[in-house]
Amino acid sequence: MSSSLEGRIDIRLTRHGDAVTDVEIRSSRPQLAQKLMAGRGPEEAADLAGLIFSLCGKAQKVAAQAACEAARGLIPGRDAQRWRERGVLVELAQEHAWRLLLNWPEQSGRGADMPSLLLLRQKAEDPLAFADVLENLLGAVLLGESPGQWLARDLAGFDIWRRDGRSLVAKLFADMGDGPDPGVSRCALLPPLAKLDAGPAADLARRALADPAFCAAPLWHGAPAETGALARMADHPMLAAWIARRGRGAGARLLARLLELAELPQRLRAEPDSAGRSGVVREVVRAWPLEENAGMAGVETSRGLLLHVARLKDGKIAEYRIVAPTEWNFHPAGPLAQALSGLGAGAGLESAARLVSQSLDPCVAYGVELLEQ
Repeated sequence: MSSSLEGRIDIRLTRHGDAVTDVEIRSSRPQLAQKLMAGRGPEEAADLAGLIFSLCGKAQKVAAQAACEAARGLIPGRDAQRWRERGVLVELAQEHAWRLLLNWPEQSGRGADMPSLLLLRQKAEDPLAFADVLENLLGAVLLGESPGQWLARDLAGFDIWRRDGRSLVAKLFADMGDGPDPGVSRCALLPPLAKLDAGPAADLARRALADPAFCAAPLWHGAPAETGALARMADHPMLAAWIARRGRGAGARLLARLLELAELPQRLRAEPDSAGRSGVVREVVRAWPLEENAGMAGVETSRGLLLHVARLKDGKIAEYRIVAPTEWNFHPAGPLAQALSGLGAGAGLESAARLVSQSLDPCVAYGVELLEQ
């Protein structure tokens, strides 16, 4: 997907004295779903979705397949559904690992771990082999202990782990100190798929079909919302304790990624709909049939919930909408805007703004500009 199709996000902070007085988020991401998909058959549309998006291509293809199937009243077989779910989970794991082993270390002035990322990529076509490699990577590189042992820690145990600095990621969390989380947002959390009921899901679909502009600035119950690993993992005791103590900011989002990544080897090996170590089912692909030959699908990606809505006519796509996670998290009045507004305006403001922006993980290039008032 070329840069002209991707667009970018520009973030401008205005500082006056010791306060951030204004946050402006401008997105040039084009809404091209209708133009690209209209008139195509379901299979062609799914293949195109997987090709044109440079990130989360597997999730995009699966979402297109599932939305069109729902519009046709089709239900995929158990094996096909499980193959799709595992592909989505592998892609999600790769994206999480990329943020934790490359983006965050580079931003913090520490060395990135490209060999580990390349090893994961080599096994991406075999989900079970990927699970083995990921489990070894978690134990040897990311955590410094087995995923099961680490996931059993409470917040006090997590604090001991990060201060011991057994791994690069532990050291990065230690660098964040013990104070309030930077970039706290109080936006509602968009429900993950497992908690998204059919009625509210259908309402999102109807709004997207009725007004294409909704896809560029979506609202949940009339207000912006945050999506991502944090929304999916919010019920994990370690994360809940972090948020209660430090707030729901950049550290909480990064911890949610690490928690989810640590669960993924078991989830990749598990049967569909089985609960993980936390005892919670974390659904990653779901579809809803709608009225008038329409259907919607949701797929959980590293950045959050991806929604595709399709309406068919004579076997071809008549209407198509995509609501991407970036449009929730980088809404002009959404989670990022709230998070940046609450930052301290000291010498480290621009660096903190980049950390907070990256914790919400835009799927396109972005820039941060600091203005003095």
